[in-house]
Amino acid sequence: MKKKTEGGYYFDDEFDEVYKYSTWNCLKYMVRFSVRNDKWLIPLMAVSAGAFYGVDFLWTIVNKYVVDFAFAVEARQKLLVIISVLIMVILILKLIHGSLEAKVCETRFRKCRYAIVRKLYEKQLYMDYENLEKPAVKTLFEGAKQQSVNSMMEFYFRVRDTIGLFFSFAGYTTLICMLSPWLVLIILVPTVAYYYIVKYKITWFNRHWKDWTDTERKLGYIKRKASDFAYAKDVRLYNMEGWIGQMVRKFLEERLFWYKRQGKVEGLNGFLQLLAVSVRDIAAYGFIVWNLAKGNLGAGDFVLYFSSVGQVSYVFYHMMDHIASLGWITANISRYREFLEVEDASNQNAGKELPKGDFSIRFENVCYRYGGAKEDTIHNLSFTIKSGEKIAIVGNNGAGKTTIVKLLCGMYRRTGGEIYIGEHSIDAYNRDALFQLYATVFQDIHVMPTSITENIVMKGCVDLNNLRYALEHSGIMEKVKMLPDGIDTYLVKSVYDKATDFSGGELQKLALARALYKQKTYGAKVLLLDEPTAALDPLAEQKMYQEYAQFAQGKISVFISHRLASTQFCDRIFYLKNGSIVECGTHSELLAAGGEYAKIFEVQSRYYRQKKAYAETFGESEVCYE
Repeated sequence: MKKKTEGGYYFDDEFDEVYKYSTWNCLKYMVRFSVRNDKWLIPLMAVSAGAFYGVDFLWTIVNKYVVDFAFAVEARQKLLVIISVLIMVILILKLIHGSLEAKVCETRFRKCRYAIVRKLYEKQLYMDYENLEKPAVKTLFEGAKQQSVNSMMEFYFRVRDTIGLFFSFAGYTTLICMLSPWLVLIILVPTVAYYYIVKYKITWFNRHWKDWTDTERKLGYIKRKASDFAYAKDVRLYNMEGWIGQMVRKFLEERLFWYKRQGKVEGLNGFLQLLAVSVRDIAAYGFIVWNLAKGNLGAGDFVLYFSSVGQVSYVFYHMMDHIASLGWITANISRYREFLEVEDASNQNAGKELPKGDFSIRFENVCYRYGGAKEDTIHNLSFTIKSGEKIAIVGNNGAGKTTIVKLLCGMYRRTGGEIYIGEHSIDAYNRDALFQLYATVFQDIHVMPTSITENIVMKGCVDLNNLRYALEHSGIMEKVKMLPDGIDTYLVKSVYDKATDFSGGELQKLALARALYKQKTYGAKVLLLDEPTAALDPLAEQKMYQEYAQFAQGKISVFISHRLASTQFCDRIFYLKNGSIVECGTHSELLAAGGEYAKIFEVQSRYYRQKKAYAETFGESEVCYE
């Protein structure tokens, strides 16, 4: 049952979860949603359901008249006419149901499903990137994607069937009341008890499924790894067979404990279900037989009421089940609505015009703290970068380098201070227009299962000259020329048989080509490169930096790297520690200062000197060193 909490949310004690919207509110939402997308969907599905359940109801009546016809001496012609008319009505209802289900309801049903899925993914595509990283939003999206869409579709079928079952129940109840209203009570009391017995079992499973899900996940992981050929060498060389067997036994014992509890619950529940059904059938059918023995019923009436007893129990139980399931369905609908209502903090309205000439980027006492963190990742950070400057940001893992880049391009919103792009706050610009200012390469590189050209161009018409420029200056052109289909070669081999897969270094070059194309075609004025050469060999990295120094001319360029030797071409270097700039200057100035930058550079350069000595000793030629 859902109970309203002090915060205006609803607590479902069956699932131990909290939802924002009540069942009634979600029902109204779905009706409004249906009317906006297809106002005839629910009415037509209701007519279809009425026709479907009407056929069963009329067959029950036909059976009565068939028996009366078989035993009648007089009025046989009248009975034959009644039977014929009823069968004709049944055929019409079947035709109506078949036509609506096959041609109308299914088509309109798919239309609404498309609208539901489209809204979900449009929200995901256009919402703030920072929201997408929040665990709570991720949970909402996964729940909406995996359960809510199906539940919203299930809503239509449940409503359709509930309407049909209601009219069917009303019809059978009216028939039974003609014999005795007490018979309805005799049927419904055990049926209600049966419903709550089944509901108890479902509630028990809903409350305890999490108790064994974690065990099944661990057991499944061990089984997959134990049967994976890629792990076969490690299993044998490190004698892991005993450990794997021990883990499997442990998790199986944990799961067996819950299987035993499930068995007890299901056994008792099954006995109580059988008891409720037996009481209902003995009492109801006994009442009918007693009336037959007293001469209160004819043969046809006996068949009518005997059939109606089973039908009214079936219809009432399923009607109650559909109504109860709406609580679970609307809980998922609430999750879907909550995801759609996640608020974006960025400016998605009209904003200031982007800078056209030279401009600067200025951080003033900027702070950033990730959700749930106790301390700032970035703390009171202040600096200014002018057009034409090449800035390197270096530091150990976790220093906040990538966070700065995401703040700079508007993907994260600062939790303190101010960021200025030109004369205005970063919030003054439209978010999507602001993104056009940047050409970026991040550490995590993803490609789409489409051609190399489309992976670089991404949108709009292809400018072949700019595409060629991007391929050549990113260093990927040589690889592309070797492919049979050249720039039309598809990527992601798992999707297309004739596609190709790039290595890590080639993906980095492709990502750089994407950034260069955007810069060349759309005039991106800021280059943001986050470890763009991490997967490249030293020679390719050195060549990449030479190219970078050329195409960065006149742009604001921010470059993140762990390899300090690669920062020499930059105008300034920010050495970051614990979210603050502790050293700033050129490569030479920082070495002369003898601070942490100089110490780390000495450690890294020692490695290169060792490689040089090794090369001179063994005659290797392709060695890059400082």
